[in-house]
Amino acid sequence: MSIRIPVALGTKRGLNAFVFAMVLLLGFATMLQAQCPLPDPDAPPKPPSPHAADEAFLPENGHLSNATYTSDYFGFAFDLPIAAQGHLIMLPLMPDRQHALLALQFENATHAGTITITAIEPRPGLEALTPEQQQQEFDNWASSGSQPGRTLRYPIPDYMVQTTGRFYSSVRHKGQNYAVLYWTRIKNYNLKILVASNDQDFLRKSKRAINAAHFYCTQDDGTLTTADGKPVKPDGDPYMGPTVPTSLATAAVKAQPALESIPLGGISGAVYRNPDLGLQYEFPKGWDVFPAEANDDPPRDAVALREREFLHACSKTLLRIAQHGPSGAAGQAARPTITLRALDPSCLVMRIPSSLSDKDAVDNISASLEVLSEFGEIGSDELVSISDHLFMVFHGTVASHASNNELAQRWSQVIYATLHHKVLFVWSLMAPNSADLNAMPTTGITLDGAQSIDLRASLTAKR
Repeated sequence: MSIRIPVALGTKRGLNAFVFAMVLLLGFATMLQAQCPLPDPDAPPKPPSPHAADEAFLPENGHLSNATYTSDYFGFAFDLPIAAQGHLIMLPLMPDRQHALLALQFENATHAGTITITAIEPRPGLEALTPEQQQQEFDNWASSGSQPGRTLRYPIPDYMVQTTGRFYSSVRHKGQNYAVLYWTRIKNYNLKILVASNDQDFLRKSKRAINAAHFYCTQDDGTLTTADGKPVKPDGDPYMGPTVPTSLATAAVKAQPALESIPLGGISGAVYRNPDLGLQYEFPKGWDVFPAEANDDPPRDAVALREREFLHACSKTLLRIAQHGPSGAAGQAARPTITLRALDPSCLVMRIPSSLSDKDAVDNISASLEVLSEFGEIGSDELVSISDHLFMVFHGTVASHASNNELAQRWSQVIYATLHHKVLFVWSLMAPNSADLNAMPTTGITLDGAQSIDLRASLTAKR
């Protein structure tokens, strides 16, 4: 946050008032500075940051346990009104300059509630300044003196807004449904906590938790300390929020890493081969091959468009085939289809399961795919081992491509996914109904020249 104070036009009274205001401001800053002292330039070097050199420290950086949330970036922590386990939800990608920190949801009979934490960056020109920048700006003003008609800007220092420990709030309700917005300003970001529920107990627990929030001093190395300098160790594991961090998504959309990192491969007969990725896929004979990248019109909705751009920046469609039938777009739309994609998990910020017991990772992948609307709605997931490869299997529905005279319908879908050579191969099988879906062939997957895999037969044998 910053304030703009106009210098009086040559009047001594106006200038004195301005200087007096600056003295009060700096005096107040000094008082709060004692709570979170500025870095000492003569202090010995700090140990290396816990964050890797190539890992940026982002607004989404935090820690999450089953009972507490801590923001490493903004320096606050509070007890959760409900347990995190079983209540974490995914959110769509945030727009530029907005960041999602946490999202929880519960449903119990007729009662439900959500709590979401977001942070909005300051407008350009209102970013928090470093102490050195603050001093330089003040020195510039002191050396230039008053100038007629000039408006001076002096920012409220970062530590003033960071250590207030106070959330403002407002309440709206319609009937039994309440929405409570808590907000404050930290590092010149607008930090917002939205609690929405028809459950009075959840609303009361949320209010108590937010009012009792702890505020800490953030350090340049990403650690937290108390006001007197004692290190703070957050509870739980590192947590990066309920969606892909905004800056990572924006950078991916701009860089388009999949264009270089994922080779396209080629088709010969009824076989798709990608030797660079160690994949061969013998697709059903007699099926028609269509352009891998569909020529669908981009979404008009800004959120959906951003999700689409992000997915295509971090993945590549390798193959798109449809069961043989009538030619033309309308005929293609009515036929069962198989789409093979290659996803870059690091670009999409996906944690791939490493063992059959890693159920949390599978659930997170399921939620991540569902947020990317091209994969439809996922109803269930499972993790199986087939030919010494871990496969994730997702069952759900997806909107079919409709012709001009038809409305889009929900088709049955099964998704098979496995990690190979740091690429997540994803087969999406879609059909008008479950009977047609179950009749679709799933043979012909060969990884690094090993034995060909028949997915459905292998899964049936394991059940």
